[in-house]
Amino acid sequence: MGEPEKYSRFMNPCILHLNKLELELKCPSWYCLEKFNNTPLNASCVFCHSTTESQFSGSMIHYMNGNPIAADQANNSGVLHVHQKCVDWAPQVYFEGEIVKNLDAEISRASKIKCSVCGKKGAALGCFVKSCPKSFHVPCAVAIPECRWDCDEFLVLCPNHSSCRFPSETSKKVKQRAKNAWRASTDVTREWVICGSALSSAEKNLLDNFAMLCGATISKYWAPNITHLIASTDESGACDRTLKVLKAILNGKWILRFDWIKACMEAMQPVPEEPYEVTHDVHGCFDGPKNGRIRYTQKAPKIFSGMCFHFSSYFSPDFKYLEELTLAAGGTIVKVYCLDPPEGCNLTEVADVIQKRAEEAEVFGIKSGNQVIGHTWLLDSIAACKLQPVDC
Repeated sequence: MGEPEKYSRFMNPCILHLNKLELELKCPSWYCLEKFNNTPLNASCVFCHSTTESQFSGSMIHYMNGNPIAADQANNSGVLHVHQKCVDWAPQVYFEGEIVKNLDAEISRASKIKCSVCGKKGAALGCFVKSCPKSFHVPCAVAIPECRWDCDEFLVLCPNHSSCRFPSETSKKVKQRAKNAWRASTDVTREWVICGSALSSAEKNLLDNFAMLCGATISKYWAPNITHLIASTDESGACDRTLKVLKAILNGKWILRFDWIKACMEAMQPVPEEPYEVTHDVHGCFDGPKNGRIRYTQKAPKIFSGMCFHFSSYFSPDFKYLEELTLAAGGTIVKVYCLDPPEGCNLTEVADVIQKRAEEAEVFGIKSGNQVIGHTWLLDSIAACKLQPVDC
């Protein structure tokens, strides 16, 4: 049995849908509507606020406590009226059978968002690019020829971002490439845990694609189980001295130029790491990554093993990272000065306080037979994985 005539839907795909989404087959979620006879007068959609039913909006559906009801009951109190496509494309609405869930919460959220086309509130559908501020009523967005749609995942890209890819487009392309092109067994590469350091957006995207190809895991943050750190480098091959790089040196990890990722993808199999190992950083310290690997492989003592450190003077918040690195390098911290200026100290007095503390630390060091060093000595020694001259 067909539906009553008042809900008659004709499955001829509308010209707009064929043109915009470049489809040649009928898409069951988009079709032209020819007649709806019994919609209550002045029943406006809770999202787009329109009383009109069109091929852009779909039919007007009526819900009572999440359940769809017939049009002849739609004038009852507490009924919500919503276009079919407006509710289908509301991001936080979902269905259990015919029962709509989370509709009230989504209406509340959308009521604060203005449509980028008509300026009215209720724009639940936002551009898929998270940083984009544009949101739309579904009928308003469908009327924009430059918008691009993913009808399977109910996503839209605004004209400014129509060249971006939907997740399904990226994953399908990469998975197909992995299936047909990756030549090596993934038994080894599945054990890889790769982390990036100071990578550009393009490099991050390529790294994600590489991981999908070979089965490696990507970590956004430093962790002891990382196997490869991929560092962005300048024209001379020097990397930035990031916290990730210093920790990777101390833990004997591979620290590689991004060229290694490109070489693996070009070969469609792992290539040796050593030719792509970073040799120096932008501060002029050489061979730290190699020294770190050798020291770790030989189970040699850590570079600050048996050394005690006392941090003095006023340090920036990076002071905590210095402590962390010193401990990771095998050092012991014997005492820490108060990092805050004395109570009641105004901004003009801070420099004097810092200078006084530095002088006191130097006197303390001389009297106790210890050497006074700057924090850069710590960083240079870790970056080279070798103790540097104190007067460096």
